[in-house]
Amino acid sequence: MSEDVAGRIRRAILDRGPITFAEFMEHALYGPGGFYAEPPVGQEGHFVTAPHVHPVFAELVHRAFRGLWEALGRPRPFSVVEVGAGDGTLARDLLRLADGEPDRALAFGAVERSSGARARLTQLPIRVASHLEELGPLDPGVVFANELLDNLPFRRVRATPGGLAEVRVDVGANGLEEIEVPCDDDLAAWAPVLRPGQDATVPVEALRFVDELAGMLRHGYVLLVDYGSASGPAGDVHGYRDQRVFEDVLRDPGTADITAGVDFGSIMHRAEARGLRALGLVSQRDALLSLGFADWSEIQRGRQGRLLAEGAGDRAVRVWEGRSRASLLVDPAGLGRLRWLLLATPGLGRPSWIAAAQSTQDLRPSLPGSTDGERRH
Repeated sequence: MSEDVAGRIRRAILDRGPITFAEFMEHALYGPGGFYAEPPVGQEGHFVTAPHVHPVFAELVHRAFRGLWEALGRPRPFSVVEVGAGDGTLARDLLRLADGEPDRALAFGAVERSSGARARLTQLPIRVASHLEELGPLDPGVVFANELLDNLPFRRVRATPGGLAEVRVDVGANGLEEIEVPCDDDLAAWAPVLRPGQDATVPVEALRFVDELAGMLRHGYVLLVDYGSASGPAGDVHGYRDQRVFEDVLRDPGTADITAGVDFGSIMHRAEARGLRALGLVSQRDALLSLGFADWSEIQRGRQGRLLAEGAGDRAVRVWEGRSRASLLVDPAGLGRLRWLLLATPGLGRPSWIAAAQSTQDLRPSLPGSTDGERRH
């Protein structure tokens, strides 16, 4: 347990009474000594994200960005800001890919609240900031966030026999515990319709982030990638530590991730209210397939066969292992069920890759587990 984190939470409760779950998350994840004080991602960390699975993810994201660059009129330089850039894995891959494109100058910026992550990011030739507004307005540009929204502090509500209640955090006889308090009108207005006994999250900080985006982006696109649902409760609150899921998120604050699926319906509604247009919400599987994943996989299959024919069995095995890892990115039971949401300022069109992904998605039923916010990687 991080005693400093737990102590701050207890003092806040004793000073002011039960705190919102959002405030609890702020202390546990982002306060001094919190879970994100150092980057927790990577093969040796608590969990991995798509950029760590295989470099082809960066190649296909890079292809998506090229489509956005063309839609913006091919500006030079082309400004891209990654919010929640973590250990810099994706940024490093995108910079490498951009080096091979003499027609497009990439001006890359990274936003990270974690001082440990910022220290790593400053080793790259990019602008690094702790908050989005430090990088100034984008006109034009693209903002990208991969698995950020699910970790932004949210409040919790529950349907009880007496009406809608807010779930807060209090100090009990055996440590931190949940309590129910009457739900205020502002919070209730953002809560989805619930059945008795059902819980939901209200993404208060994610909505605030959308407000920031709308204020900063003068002309351009926003691409948000995360777990979640287009409508209704988006997934149970859970923790993640040492590559494993656990349910008791109040235990040992500061030592584990806290997450829940994103209510993309609320995000899109807020974006539209702030003047941004929602151009599409598609699964990661469909997005990556529309960007050429299947062609890439077939090329790797052919390479594997040629290596076998040449007697280079060890190299063929490595290619096969890479293809197997990459397939996790489009697995509909895993990373493939992530959602890609594309937002834009008025007047910008829908790029061909998301239009193709939407067409594919419209032809089949919803992905299995599409409303489950749990990480499984």
